[in-house]
Amino acid sequence: MRFAARIPAIILLVVLSAVLLSGCNRGPAGVPPLTLDHAKALQALDPDSALNEYQAVSDHYSNSNRELAATALFDLAQYASDPNGYGSGATMHLEPGVPLTSGARKELADRRANGLQQAEQALTNLQQHYGDTNVVKSPQFTALFNQVNDRIDQENSHLFTYKLIDALVAMTGRKPAFSYWFALFAIAVLIKVITFPTMLKTYKSQREMQKMAPIIKAIQAKYKDDPQEQMKKVQEAYKEHGVNMFATCLPSLIQLPIFWFMIDLIRVYQLHFTHGTFLWIGSSLAKQYPAYIGANLGSFDMPILVLYALSMMVTMKLTPVSDPAMAQQQKTMSYMMTFFIMYYFIVSRWASAFLVYYLIQNILSAVQQYYFIYLPSRNNPAVTVSSGGAAALARPVTGTATTTPRPQKTAKAPTGPSVVDVPRPRPKKKKR
Repeated sequence: MRFAARIPAIILLVVLSAVLLSGCNRGPAGVPPLTLDHAKALQALDPDSALNEYQAVSDHYSNSNRELAATALFDLAQYASDPNGYGSGATMHLEPGVPLTSGARKELADRRANGLQQAEQALTNLQQHYGDTNVVKSPQFTALFNQVNDRIDQENSHLFTYKLIDALVAMTGRKPAFSYWFALFAIAVLIKVITFPTMLKTYKSQREMQKMAPIIKAIQAKYKDDPQEQMKKVQEAYKEHGVNMFATCLPSLIQLPIFWFMIDLIRVYQLHFTHGTFLWIGSSLAKQYPAYIGANLGSFDMPILVLYALSMMVTMKLTPVSDPAMAQQQKTMSYMMTFFIMYYFIVSRWASAFLVYYLIQNILSAVQQYYFIYLPSRNNPAVTVSSGGAAALARPVTGTATTTPRPQKTAKAPTGPSVVDVPRPRPKKKKR
């Protein structure tokens, strides 16, 4: 049962650890001597090594020579996005003029798509970390940035996720201050409606687990020196009361595919989110504090991240603890997960559109948990545990005081002859 309670935290920690580790890797080590000329020479010999070399040059000079580091990233983006460069058939050793097979066409298309993604990452890195360099301020950077994003947007326009959110934005007139965040709100509500029947069963299981907490606590105290017997008695208690101890793990399993779905949805539509604003995002504060306030929904915003973290903590606070012995551990785990998520978003500087969506999602979840877990737990029967370990449902009495019935007196049997009481006649009224 303790392992079951840890499953959601373990899943999230594994995902976060993998993402953090991948984010900490700044790129390949490269091939000496780490120069732009060497990287260009590698283009004809080994295109993938050439990209690695450009990235390695940028990493090596990121502190000592920022202009050179920015130039390396810009050259990487140029070569990776060029259909006649990294995405050409020559890099795959295809003979010119020879008809391509279906497999070769697919491999070439995948190579060009991969090159566009690497170019986009390099240009985004330039914008975020080298905005003060002459490379980023040049018109060549602006032209390449628009060209790469337009090509990516054209390819993404055929995807279902792109069509879904684009239709929602179009329904409200593509208004910068409304359409984009409202589309995220509509998707959050739609997902809540779709998952509501499943979540309703989960809320019921969480209420039952909350009622079982005193019983589990009593069993753990009684068999604290015998873990095997303790687990056996806990399982018997759950079985006796018809409670499934693994039912509360279902929300985590549901949220993972939704999480990846939203990452993909916002990634493929990120270019259009640069036209959207939300509250202070895109206001004059963005020009005063560009490192903290997002210029649009496609950029990072620190206040939204803080609100998102607070909403996570409120949601976790409203979630009942299934195991009293692990209450403090689960509380500590929730703080750790919040910290890891904040750290990852700060380092990777994800688009604020993703944070706005999950802020809305957490607010809706908190409202659901308040009405379907918190309030029923206050009004429904509570579990009481007797000294012998037996559990019963005690209904609280509201509105009247609990009284103890008085013992009835037993009538003594008459010893003498029975006497029949005859009612006395009423006195007649005197005539006036």
